[in-house]
Amino acid sequence: MVIKDLKNRFKCYFPVFIATIAMERNALRISLISLFEQRSTLQITINVATDRRHDRRSLSPEEFALVYKIAKNGPPSVGLPGPDRAMMYLLAAWTGLRRGEIGSLTTGSFDLKSEVPTVTVAAAYSKHRREDVVILHSDVVTALNQWLAIRNPKPDEILFPVSPVVTGTDRRTSDMLRFDLGAARSIWIEEAESKKERETREKSDFLKYVDSQGRFADFHCLRHTFITNLARANVSPKTAQSLARHSDIRLTMDIYTHLEQEEQATAIRGLPSLV
Repeated sequence: MVIKDLKNRFKCYFPVFIATIAMERNALRISLISLFEQRSTLQITINVATDRRHDRRSLSPEEFALVYKIAKNGPPSVGLPGPDRAMMYLLAAWTGLRRGEIGSLTTGSFDLKSEVPTVTVAAAYSKHRREDVVILHSDVVTALNQWLAIRNPKPDEILFPVSPVVTGTDRRTSDMLRFDLGAARSIWIEEAESKKERETREKSDFLKYVDSQGRFADFHCLRHTFITNLARANVSPKTAQSLARHSDIRLTMDIYTHLEQEEQATAIRGLPSLV
């Protein structure tokens, strides 16, 4: 019975495991080609966290809830336990912290007992090389307290060892999120109550790592999710710029404008048909 229960629990991950193995094998083959050809101008892989040619999308509240749940209860991926991945996702989507900033955090980075709870990113790890103090949502504080109580880290321990700058270990957070998106999508499709609904879900972009418009849901998309949610909450662009710690308001407005266009398109599609 125990073996059967475990098999059922992790069944949704089997396609993801196979895809991950194939991806790593292909990445190794490409790296060897690069090594032998010694062409410095050859770009084999594209890092979507730094390559602006790749558009990103934000996750909807429904998508985030599912991926958070599946990660929290899932097996390890890229060397991180499921609950640790879930906490990384929550921090990124509710604070806008970047991968390298999250990868620098220790328990000392958090002030969870003050009237206004915060997390502080040291200047050495902030993108703009200044100390950043970010306010935490009450739900994030509750989740952090519960997670820390179980994990019980040492005072100076790096909580999320994903940054090579901090720990010397480079964990691919894009692969990590793709792993959990794939598992969550598999479960979501399996839960369809009819053949027609299943076919509809299979054709949709819901929980896809790359949608039909070529937009990526990599780890940095969680920062887009944070800013998009600010826009949906009717936060002014200037306040959103401050919360996102953007040096240029145009970076903030790019996301606001994109969201506005999506909502306008939805409104137009809702108009009655002429025929």
